[in-house]
Amino acid sequence: MKEKSIITAIIFILLFSCGESERSPESNQRQGVSIYELQERNGDDPFLTKLFWELNNSPMQERLRSLKPFPVGVVYYQQREHQMEEISKEFATMKELGYTALKQMVLGSPNNPENFEEDVFMAALDAGISPWYYGLGGWAPITQSLLDSLGISLELNGNNIAEIQNHPRMLDYQDNILRQRVLRMANKPPKPRGMGEPGRNSPYLPDRLLPEFARWLQNEYKTLDALKEAWNIGFTRPYELNSYQEAASLMRTTHTDEFGNRWGDMSWDFRRMRDAMRFQADLIIDNYTQTMEMFYNWDPNEPERTGGHQLFENQAINSWDLEAQAQSASLGGSFYSSIHLTHHFFLVDGELIKPVYLQSRIVADMFKGGWSATWESTGGPTQWSGHHNLTVDENTMKQLFLMYVAAGLKGIGIWTWNSRGEGWEAGEYALTDIQGEPTPRAVMGGKLSQILQEQRFELWESMDEPVVGILYSWENEAMLGRLSMGVYQLPTPVFETNRDRMFRQFHSEARIGMSRALLNHNIPFEYVTDRDIHAGLAHRYPVIYLPFVLALDHATLQGLKEYVAAGGRLVADFPLLMLDNFGRLNKQMPGSDFEQLFGFSTADYNHTFNHPMSFAGKHLDTQFGELKITGAQIAKTWDDGSPAILTHSYGKGSTVVFNFEASRDAFKPGNVFMEDLLATITLGDIRPPFHATKTENTMVLRRSAPKADHYFFINEGDTESVSIWSDDHDYSNAMDVISNQQVSIKNNRIYIEVPAQSGRWIRVEKQ
Repeated sequence: MKEKSIITAIIFILLFSCGESERSPESNQRQGVSIYELQERNGDDPFLTKLFWELNNSPMQERLRSLKPFPVGVVYYQQREHQMEEISKEFATMKELGYTALKQMVLGSPNNPENFEEDVFMAALDAGISPWYYGLGGWAPITQSLLDSLGISLELNGNNIAEIQNHPRMLDYQDNILRQRVLRMANKPPKPRGMGEPGRNSPYLPDRLLPEFARWLQNEYKTLDALKEAWNIGFTRPYELNSYQEAASLMRTTHTDEFGNRWGDMSWDFRRMRDAMRFQADLIIDNYTQTMEMFYNWDPNEPERTGGHQLFENQAINSWDLEAQAQSASLGGSFYSSIHLTHHFFLVDGELIKPVYLQSRIVADMFKGGWSATWESTGGPTQWSGHHNLTVDENTMKQLFLMYVAAGLKGIGIWTWNSRGEGWEAGEYALTDIQGEPTPRAVMGGKLSQILQEQRFELWESMDEPVVGILYSWENEAMLGRLSMGVYQLPTPVFETNRDRMFRQFHSEARIGMSRALLNHNIPFEYVTDRDIHAGLAHRYPVIYLPFVLALDHATLQGLKEYVAAGGRLVADFPLLMLDNFGRLNKQMPGSDFEQLFGFSTADYNHTFNHPMSFAGKHLDTQFGELKITGAQIAKTWDDGSPAILTHSYGKGSTVVFNFEASRDAFKPGNVFMEDLLATITLGDIRPPFHATKTENTMVLRRSAPKADHYFFINEGDTESVSIWSDDHDYSNAMDVISNQQVSIKNNRIYIEVPAQSGRWIRVEKQ
């Protein structure tokens, strides 16, 4: 603790005299420009909320927003000894504890009679829980004419929606619709493969896809000359292309290695592999979209879901596009991810608490304005069927729920209620104990589910008020993924080659590092994507940060220029736009977009491995640039006097560049110096929407509704006292949502104690 305080003091002293862009977090708490004042440049919609909700709008999403569901479901796994009587008792227990839905049912006993599934679904409805994950999300829309026809003498408005939904006649009406849905389940169109969590792919294509790839190339480039130009033909390989079919054949799989990875002829070029990734991602998205359309036409009131997993992986190299996949759910329902503590956190090597929030954040931010959730999250401990030995108790369960809610998710599914009885995973992941009895973690999950049913109306109205948008770029990951494959054959497992360690995950590591720095300083952020910037959402963010952005497409770069010119603050670290998304060297010539925006050009691209460099007395293991300054100001130097941090004015805004891998350097926990540097430089004079006393173990998250702010306190260590306050809102009537106890407010500060390895949820009314 003492060492951390000393390091923090040093960084504050170091940066105190660095000018307007480098004031310390403690001074930001007393002065600086409010983000609300900054966002007045957007008129009466400071965080572009209208655009946010329109990004993925559809009749399905509008219906869901009107219903405001927040189902908390579990997976029931049929035991050998369970038939209808025992299953009905399990459902009754779930209902009694507070769970609202069955995320899934696994009914696999060979002793089940005919029509057993239909009977089990009806038994769930008899018990008062939804037999489907979506809960109230599967209701028919509620209209004033429906209320009148049911004889419910209430006006359809926000004040009455809870009473309307709980009216006995409305419950009977919706229950009948769900029972009719059960009766026609057998006739529902079968779900195509690949609608859940997609498998990994390779840029190399099987023969069956080559004709489709040829058609995709023709549609993308229109002429062979344009294709040749895009693929750098003659510059990276001296051959002719006489047809799109010939071009597609260059990505043919020639062999598969022992790990199942597809390989083909290597090339010096980058773009053709990027195109093969994009083509396969588009095929997957087309499948999702067509399936959503099919099911929507079958029943426009029944949501469907599509999802992902391994959210910290390089998405492009697997031909995944999470955001496009989420967009396909706009028409038909919900986007989700599995968040299993043992299976989906490979990059962070067993760290749990912050990575859970970051993955939840990714899910929500890939589907801005849409119904996002985690429909498959960890229910219990695991010792042998996952990658880590984990304990999951009631405090861990509380932390998981609070982080899902804090990230803006609006649904939870838990694997599982009771564990598998046979084979792999037997006895693990369950909310119940091995004997099938509910545990304290099951009780906690049910208690929080009940609270969520009360709070869901306001949670659907709550929003982030982000200070920073961290760029999540598919194009950047595609270039890094291409780099990771090298130009020679590397028949070794993914993530185990030197090139994988060097390139493939750098964007993810940097994104995690920047997120960690902001979380540890209680600074609200979201992930902003290429598509968001193309859509004009950049101005939602007072600051946009580019973590290890090696390459972008031209439209994104133009969008960032427009953002800065209009008054935005763009912060980046090295390496910065060394390539474009055609794999061409960005020479950053005078007068180029890059040079205009950042005020320098990169002359050479170096590393401290064989050229040691130190900053503020600390050696950094990093890439850095030899820079030609054309207009930027040097805010801080390396210890040898060369530029380390640069600032530049462009239009009404400004840019800041770290000449080292600042965000990646904070990837692993514990680098307090770099986390403080990142937070301080990134915010500059901007004052965040709330402040918290400096804590050792607790992070504070917030969602803001029109009438109240919801604060979530997540403690990763020993019991800690925390106070929070806002310079922009007057607060009253603070309540602990879980205990329903009043919380002290003095001089607009809220004082609480956060138990060890646990969490609290405080709702504070705005005056």
